[in-house]
Amino acid sequence: MATSKPAPGAIRKEWVKKMADDAVLFACANPIPEIWPWEAEERGARIVATGRNDFPNQVDNSLGFPAILRGVLDVRATTVTDDMCIAAAQELSNFAEERGIHERDILPRMEEWEVFPREAVAYAIKSIEQGVASVKLSRKELYTRASTMICNTRELTRLLMKHGLIRKPPPKDKLLK
Repeated sequence: MATSKPAPGAIRKEWVKKMADDAVLFACANPIPEIWPWEAEERGARIVATGRNDFPNQVDNSLGFPAILRGVLDVRATTVTDDMCIAAAQELSNFAEERGIHERDILPRMEEWEVFPREAVAYAIKSIEQGVASVKLSRKELYTRASTMICNTRELTRLLMKHGLIRKPPPKDKLLK
């Protein structure tokens, strides 16, 4: 439910109260979710996810996009299939389950960079299995390549921010304005 109008009130509090017991609510409009997470929880939602990293359970395409792109590039996939995307999503789920999940932490977080090479490998392996990969590498080769590229990119970004060439994001309290 959601990913619509970015404004609290798009999902009304009384609607949440009428949802089933232990409801799960995804209010993913950005930059402002359709209902504030605490309002949804106060009305009975057990799990609330938003598109924001300053609230628990961030659901954002940034959990998939970098790793999917890495997987495509590493095997030079000629197309993107639903099964490839599902393989990447399953790896996100596997990672979350392995490290432990609870109601306020159902998905990998952006700072858990270790998930991205795993997701890239799952995507690339599915590309190979489906015959749409131009390059066929082993699981180990794919993991080494993805880990190296992702670590190097993270370090480069850190250095560019340190030297003011990439602006740091505003404080979280400024995101609400």
